[in-house]
Amino acid sequence: MKKLLGLMLCTILILTGCSKTNTNSNKITYNSYNDIFSVEAGNGWQQVEQGTLNSSADIELADLKNDKYFVALMENKADFEWSYEEYMNNTIASNASTYNLTDYEKKDIKIGNYNCKYIEFKSTNNDIEVNTYIQIYYVETENYYGQLLTWTLNSKKDEYKDEFIQLVESFKEK
Repeated sequence: MKKLLGLMLCTILILTGCSKTNTNSNKITYNSYNDIFSVEAGNGWQQVEQGTLNSSADIELADLKNDKYFVALMENKADFEWSYEEYMNNTIASNASTYNLTDYEKKDIKIGNYNCKYIEFKSTNNDIEVNTYIQIYYVETENYYGQLLTWTLNSKKDEYKDEFIQLVESFKEK
């Protein structure tokens, strides 16, 4: 019996300690798969299996009940000859073709001490005809360039916009 209880306790500790830690009762800190980055999210959010939302993601969170999603895509600066502005502009150009971006404005936001600009837009997936509200944040940390993406159904845009901004503002390179 003692062995069974000990095994159950070890299993619980292993499962709960791998990818998240409680920072307070309202927020949970989720670590990236490589344990270099973290982000805080409120109730309902869960880290999903690696590759579920994006095969290149460092962090993937979803609140499936409320149709809310977050992905961090980080790339080591050492792999680029680009400045932050060049990285951002090239990535925006790539996203423009992926999401049919035509009318968007870059906005400044601070994430800790990191440079960051973001765009927000409505996108329609023609395959399933769903209108989606997407925010893409282009961030520069000390060692990385990256994109932080949030999205939901377009009808929920106003309800979740501020929560998305708070989630992104909690992003950190460890």
